[in-house]
Amino acid sequence: MPALLLGKKMDIILSYKKHTNENTYEGAFMKTSVTLKATGHLINTNIYGQFIEHALNCINGGIYDPSSPLSGPDGIRKDVLEKAALLAPPILRFPGGTIMCQYHWEDAVGPKEKRIRQKNLIWGDELDPSFGTAEFINFCRKIGAEPMICVNMASGTPQEAGNWVEYCNGTGHTYYADLRRSHGYAEPFKVKYWCIGNESYAQPDIGIHHDVQLYIRDALEFIKFMKLTDRSIQTVIVGCDQDEWNKPVLDALHTVTDYFSIHHYSGENQKGIYGPFEGEKNLKDLITRIEKLLNNYPSQVTDFNPWYRFPPRQKKIAIALDEWNIWNFKDDETYGLLETYCWRDALWTASILNLILLTPSIQIANMAQMVNVLAPIISQKEGSWFQTTAYPLMLYRQNMQGELVQTAFRSPAIKDTPMGEIDALSISAAIQNGQLNIAAVNRDFDHDHVICLKGERLAFRQKGTMICLTSASPTAKCSINQNCVQEHTFQADADHILLQKGSIHLISFPL
Repeated sequence: MPALLLGKKMDIILSYKKHTNENTYEGAFMKTSVTLKATGHLINTNIYGQFIEHALNCINGGIYDPSSPLSGPDGIRKDVLEKAALLAPPILRFPGGTIMCQYHWEDAVGPKEKRIRQKNLIWGDELDPSFGTAEFINFCRKIGAEPMICVNMASGTPQEAGNWVEYCNGTGHTYYADLRRSHGYAEPFKVKYWCIGNESYAQPDIGIHHDVQLYIRDALEFIKFMKLTDRSIQTVIVGCDQDEWNKPVLDALHTVTDYFSIHHYSGENQKGIYGPFEGEKNLKDLITRIEKLLNNYPSQVTDFNPWYRFPPRQKKIAIALDEWNIWNFKDDETYGLLETYCWRDALWTASILNLILLTPSIQIANMAQMVNVLAPIISQKEGSWFQTTAYPLMLYRQNMQGELVQTAFRSPAIKDTPMGEIDALSISAAIQNGQLNIAAVNRDFDHDHVICLKGERLAFRQKGTMICLTSASPTAKCSINQNCVQEHTFQADADHILLQKGSIHLISFPL
């Protein structure tokens, strides 16, 4: 049986009343047939990653608050830590984001009284150095996440980035490895994933790398310093939605990078309750373009100059969707970053997770951000709570692992939206621990839908269980005093599964 999230008493419904017409159900559209086929492809759990940045109160005042009675001796909020552990991200990206344009790692290591405080040129207020590299690694270890570090290309240097790798991963008695030891950390941090800049194409940001040729020139030098320091690290180079950027970057750097980064944010754009799903279409189109481009490069690099003195890429370049979320941007002092999410946003989150699952080329994905800023976790002085978007994150993290299962179906359409027709259903599937798990989202807020499951060379039992996450309305929001998400369990029959309107479903059958 799938993991239960909310710990509440469950409503059990044993069967659905079927009409005499085999293709219709009470209160539902025509039945949609879903064909399931095992792929043999193992799901990389790094797609369930998260992201933290020195932006507003994400880190300082969110994750880290030594002055709070809710914090432990290390300054980490214990209630936030508990919730972050439930999200269980396998990988966590830091320190940005855009803030990396001014972030110098040496300002935030060693004795805290000697660390350098500066103005936060990106998000306003001050850049508090009390949560630096060691504190980030400590937080990662507490929640079981692999650290993913983004280096400063905008105002930093290749050698500064290489020194950061040495500080984190050095095992010899070199200056920066010994510096780490002098700060109380005898063992290396073993940081595997390193991002070579962040959105370097963005002209409003600090730095000069919006010029693609300058990015190519400097990124290669950064990678040299970093991989010569530690040959085992994996690098992520900057991509975007512009072909005139992506192709020359990949042409020049495809031999020395492991991942190609893209970012995606959706918003309502004044298009009503279904507005964010327009962004989903745009993301699908971008992924298709990126995949087509990546197919131009060999899966393994064999023609590589040995004088680089570090190994070339060993496997096919994968996509790192290392920032994604709903962001209803506002032209104010917070830029709309302190987003309060509604139940509709949870459905969008589940839909994007389905898209990521069904895109094997995406091997890393980081939802932005973890706490307070565009976040599934909100913290205030008196306590913390989950926003609606946390619930699909936990549901998928717990249940959608193992072997990917292909889903083939023709979704009914939601008509007469400001974007035209959009798909009512979003479905993915996986084989995990001897069970077939299907994650199905009914994005239609006006109608129930019915699906029937068919296995192609995939044998599963006819009877199973289903968890349904739902809410009173698409605009319902959670707060510190009220959880607006309800959970119900049902017995599931593979031939007729009722997907409630505006709900997320986790359906499980023994194999």
